[in-house]
Amino acid sequence: MKKSLVYELKRLFLPLCIFTAIASVLFVVTVLTTEFSGNSIRYSPNYGKYAETSFVFLPGTILCILCYIVASMQFSYRMNRRSTDLWYSLPIKRNTLMFVRLIGGLALILIPYTVSYWLGFIAIACSQSLLDIVWYIPLYFASLPAAICLFGFNSFCFTRANTVRDGIIFIFALNLALLMPCLYMDSNFYRYTPYFIRNALNYFPFSPISYLFNGFDNLILNRSSTFDMDANKLFCFILIFIESAAAYFGLFYTANKHKAENAGQISDSFFGYKTLIPWSVFFLILTIDPSQPDSIAYLITILIYSLVAYFIYRRSFRLKKYDILSIIITFLAGIAVLALHEYVILPLLS
Repeated sequence: MKKSLVYELKRLFLPLCIFTAIASVLFVVTVLTTEFSGNSIRYSPNYGKYAETSFVFLPGTILCILCYIVASMQFSYRMNRRSTDLWYSLPIKRNTLMFVRLIGGLALILIPYTVSYWLGFIAIACSQSLLDIVWYIPLYFASLPAAICLFGFNSFCFTRANTVRDGIIFIFALNLALLMPCLYMDSNFYRYTPYFIRNALNYFPFSPISYLFNGFDNLILNRSSTFDMDANKLFCFILIFIESAAAYFGLFYTANKHKAENAGQISDSFFGYKTLIPWSVFFLILTIDPSQPDSIAYLITILIYSLVAYFIYRRSFRLKKYDILSIIITFLAGIAVLALHEYVILPLLS
């Protein structure tokens, strides 16, 4: 394994340098070219001068972007038959290969992030003294586990596909999967469910990073003295921890089951189109208001969406019996639940 890790780090040396240079230049140049006057500084009779920006949005954005890009880069070899045959022919277990790729991916994320973060920190410390810069230190260490969780989740999503295109679609679709039932609850049962359950932001895998950087932003700007860890944030952190733990387990559990001949073929994973299309269609149907005159047109639009989604899934205009049956069952289930909600549940709650 040691040789494999060394080779992986050598292979990633060039992109590592490129990512580090880009991230560092973006952060440092932004700090050094920002004049702490005008729009950057305000004056209050009570508090005197105070800064309006802590620049934490920059490293936070860089970290999130890297977690998405690197997940695709590290496992794109599984989408090419020649690359898959080459890697799987090496005298290394597939679980070990998965571990090496994950470690390489984390290095490709955390090293550029770390270098750019502390270079930006030095630039901020040398530029002005209105910020409580000591809070940058715990923010950095708190952001690391959030990034590890996000990278693991995205890696699992991407590796459910057999092509790069499908992998990218799966990342964004699975990032939004839990949002749909949340929006349904928020629009229909907001009086009966706690806010942290129906808050849409809690279901995005990148939300813990957003919560951390926004929370520490207030500390750095002296707008708060403690990090506000309410039920909303706690639920979000616990949720992404569970999701990422399941994702890392799934990556290693399925590593030995992946077949080289699947590369480039139709992505038939349970966590792919097969489940995502019915899932999205079902909850889209639940957003229909039967009392509106355009409800039928909306239902037809959802039907067209489902057909187009299956065309993309199959890469053909010829659908299988399973696809047609799935559309029919999903529509019937969605309409039945919609009718139950409109004519049974709502009257009981009103």
